[in-house]
Amino acid sequence: MTLKKTPLRREEWYLLLPLAALLFLASPALAQDRILKVTGKVTDELDKALNGVTIRIAHTIIATATDKDGFYTITVSPADSLEFSYTGYRLDKQPVKNRVDLNVKLAPVSGSMDEVTVIGYGQQKKVSVVGSQATVSPEDLKLPARDIAGMLAGRISGIITTSRGGGVGNDNASVLVRGVSTFGTSTRTPLIIIDGVPDRSFNDVDPEDIQNFTVLKDATSTAVYGTRGANGVILINTKRGVAGKPSINVEVNSGVTQFVQVPEMLDAPTWMTLYNESLTTRGRDPFYTNDRIELHRSGVDPDLYPNTDWHKELFRDFGLTQRANFNVSGGAEKANYYISGGYYNETGLIKPYKDDNYDTKNYYHRYNFTANIGVNITGTTKLDLGIATIVDKRNGPYDAAVQNAGNTVANNLFEYSLRVAPHVIPARYSDGTWPGTPNGVSSPARFAFGFGSGYDYSATIRPNIRLKQDLSMIIKGLSVSGLFSFDVYTDATVATQRAARMYFAEGRDSAGNLITRQLNTSNDVLSYSSDRSTNHRMYSEASLNYSGSFANRHEVSALLLFNQSEYVDGNATTFTTAIPFRNRGLTGRATYGFDSRYFVEGNFGYTGSENFAPSKRYGFFPSFGVGWVISNENFFEPLKDALSYFKLRYSYGLTGNGGYSGNRFLYLDMLTKTTSGVYQFGTPASLSTSYGGYSQSQIATDATWETSYRHNLGVEMNFLHNDLKLIAEVFRERREDVLRADQTIPNISGFGSINPVRNIGVILNKGVDISLSYNKSFAPKTFLTFTGTFTYNKNKNLQDGLAPQPYPWMEWKGHEVDAKELYTAVGLFQSKDEIDKSAKQTGNVQVGDIKYLDKNGDGVINNFDVSRVDANGTPKMMYGMNIAFGYKGFDIGAFVQGTGKVWLLYGAGDGTQPFASGANSGNLYAIVKDRWTEDNPNPHPFYPRLNSNQDPNSNFLVSDWWLHPADFIRLKSAELGYTLPAGVLRKNRIKNLRIYLNGTNLYTISKWKYWDPELNDTGTSSTTVTRGGVYPNIRAFNFGVRATF
Repeated sequence: MTLKKTPLRREEWYLLLPLAALLFLASPALAQDRILKVTGKVTDELDKALNGVTIRIAHTIIATATDKDGFYTITVSPADSLEFSYTGYRLDKQPVKNRVDLNVKLAPVSGSMDEVTVIGYGQQKKVSVVGSQATVSPEDLKLPARDIAGMLAGRISGIITTSRGGGVGNDNASVLVRGVSTFGTSTRTPLIIIDGVPDRSFNDVDPEDIQNFTVLKDATSTAVYGTRGANGVILINTKRGVAGKPSINVEVNSGVTQFVQVPEMLDAPTWMTLYNESLTTRGRDPFYTNDRIELHRSGVDPDLYPNTDWHKELFRDFGLTQRANFNVSGGAEKANYYISGGYYNETGLIKPYKDDNYDTKNYYHRYNFTANIGVNITGTTKLDLGIATIVDKRNGPYDAAVQNAGNTVANNLFEYSLRVAPHVIPARYSDGTWPGTPNGVSSPARFAFGFGSGYDYSATIRPNIRLKQDLSMIIKGLSVSGLFSFDVYTDATVATQRAARMYFAEGRDSAGNLITRQLNTSNDVLSYSSDRSTNHRMYSEASLNYSGSFANRHEVSALLLFNQSEYVDGNATTFTTAIPFRNRGLTGRATYGFDSRYFVEGNFGYTGSENFAPSKRYGFFPSFGVGWVISNENFFEPLKDALSYFKLRYSYGLTGNGGYSGNRFLYLDMLTKTTSGVYQFGTPASLSTSYGGYSQSQIATDATWETSYRHNLGVEMNFLHNDLKLIAEVFRERREDVLRADQTIPNISGFGSINPVRNIGVILNKGVDISLSYNKSFAPKTFLTFTGTFTYNKNKNLQDGLAPQPYPWMEWKGHEVDAKELYTAVGLFQSKDEIDKSAKQTGNVQVGDIKYLDKNGDGVINNFDVSRVDANGTPKMMYGMNIAFGYKGFDIGAFVQGTGKVWLLYGAGDGTQPFASGANSGNLYAIVKDRWTEDNPNPHPFYPRLNSNQDPNSNFLVSDWWLHPADFIRLKSAELGYTLPAGVLRKNRIKNLRIYLNGTNLYTISKWKYWDPELNDTGTSSTTVTRGGVYPNIRAFNFGVRATF
């Protein structure tokens, strides 16, 4: 067999260039001669080893860091001095003087004056930060969640995160920073920046590779991002190498998964009995005989009298996961490196089915590779090169209804399991054929396993290069830097598909064989399809930086930065999406600090986009902030034994948001050609037989950015010699010029459904963030840590662009952005006399049915009685508590996360509304057993009196009867670990070895008992209901080993 050689295409060669540059530039630097190798150990005042202490050669950029046991190695000149720095400890400077063994004990300080934190477009001493930002430890992001977003809930103050369920390899988590401040559902998400490059994805980063994770929340922190900063910014930096001998880390773990909670469904006899009740309670005859019900109960013939548990037929009890990561870091004086590779595999909970020609096994594979190399070209010039690649594949059943594989199918299978009642058909007949009914009902198992299989494949390559030049030879503290990246995203979907034949069992012959007839005309022939797209994103920036101090009391810094980005959608289907998406901006910052007590900062962002008219394209967004470290005042010294650190800060500024979910170019008139056989003027009409076109939207030449006016007041306090730390903040945001279609224009104007978009909305959002932490080491290898976070926000729609409503309770204005539109239930009818005296409701109303409030008093329940209610599926409150204890190598920890002020609107549909299609209705949740009956006239049941489609009524109007609190508190994770003694490990040349057991989503407490309360609707629609028909969230148990060499 001869393999065909296929040359690399030009774009594929381009993707290899960054990796080649990494190897070329790193090789000569790593070969530099060493002079004097210094080793040692760094400990605290209790002789406890300190992990991550930075050891830097004074007046250079050459540095290394201690490992988990406090050891370090660095190559120096005998004339050098070493600077040892660590958060919360005094800087220690030691001359080398030909010493090869140098052990250092760091002394604590009251406050962390030298601690550096990540900010927008740079770093800054933490004490001088006047903006609102929060960080999370990378260790907290290594729990067995499928993506980083799913790990954030309750861990960072100001973050609202929910996991809606999504399928294998995906938590389908959404992230908001300080809640909702705009109308658009797709324009609420924060800006994600990874290694300095915006618009990268959480899912493109292995948690093992994260060096720091920071959330920017207020105007002073985000104004530098201009029109992209209003929804908050999340900064992720990946790990870099430091000078020293190689450090090798290996981690492997394996585990099992299961659904957090699966809703309980009715069995066939109960379904049939309740259907009879829905008829007899309304004065009709029962549909099913007792003998027929008993046949389904007995299981005597599952083909003809099934009792199908669809969840058990489609899903299995347990899945498997495997995860592995390998990384190595180190370097020499001229270069450093960090290289890692990872693998993750998850077997989904959809049951496997193997055909001769396809395999529907549900799984997710992910491979990732990261390489970051820093090269000190000269003593003043540094080059950072990085490349990250992630490749994943998701396989599963092919669903002809959605033309997709993977997660969408997983969700649809749960939906399909609600569509067929348990007594109608089995999952599959005993002769191997797929069941169906003459009226079009098909077995959900046929959709899962009889339509073929497919897989989604994606590959992302993220190279970037950063060059920094120190210009201190011109002006001390001056530097310039540049950054360039070119990200490439490739997606492909491949499917092997067919439409399986469907049969209906009509009985058995005299020999007991099943008598079936084919219901569809499918020839059962397999077909193949594939789809592929490649997108790319290019980003570049250049900056001028200055940092200096004078007179030992004054510290100043400044930044001026230009950036631009371009995104090309390789799968565009319209000319507006085929045009590259571009952004451009200019950013500035100036800071001043006096005597480590008083701090002032000013920022601005001047950014633009081609989506708006030329005169409205750019926006200017300034901000300022002030800070006062009261604990550094002389008068505060007597209080420091109780209050070690005390700081106040305030910020105010403007940020912007340019996202709009409608037409991209609002200032252009978009014409759509019609081929429907009519000539159209304005909105579509059927007035003639000529062809023509119509306008998609009205021109909005004045449309521009949304502007957020933001106040933030914060206090930071450390107690007990910095062991206990508290940060509390209150914020207020007024978002003006929110983009929205102007619906105050009546339809008689001719605009119809294409009302012009204007900057018409005003939204107020305010709340509080709190974080508390305690960290105490009692003796070597004995510690106790606690962290807690609390976030609360509430928004109000002040102006919305809607036409005035006839009654005040119908107005959206004054309510939350995602307020529901609900009828008001005032209980159940208790008597026929009460029904006769109440407002008229549609349908056959009887005792035990829902009674609605006639708000306008016209004697009829209709849409004029609908009110806006401040309730939706997005939590307004989120909190988390993490506690860990260690003793002589053993450690145990637990994390509890909860939500508050969140509501679930139970609604009509398969699974929830009983017998809406009579005997052909879908499956039902077992909740329906909690219902009003004449024998049990409970005034507060879950369900009112049952009815079927033969006696329709108003019980399933979207009302507050079906509105339920969905707050929950959850044991999100727990872990037990043991680290082997260092003395034992050194004999085997192992620096550290830890084994552990952990689990996630372990236990939930909630008033909502019927399915996972986190599987709520998105909360963005005023009438969206929740029916639980989605792939549940996952509980996982893992065993792992981590070793450092």
